[in-house]
Amino acid sequence: MDNIEALEIKIAYLEKQNAELSELLIEADKDIAGLKKKLDALEKKVEDIIEEGGVDRPNRRPPHY
Repeated sequence: MDNIEALEIKIAYLEKQNAELSELLIEADKDIAGLKKKLDALEKKVEDIIEEGGVDRPNRRPPHY
């Protein structure tokens, strides 16, 4: 195997790895966007609960007491 062929093999491998990593990055970006939406929704719910005066809980001891 000559040097040019070895370089071509390495380039092909690196191109394949680059494509796979790009796909993983796209998937991760989609996951992050979905998580941001869920976080925003949870923050909104918490703000709504706080504005409504919180959650009414009876004044009793937890079951482990």
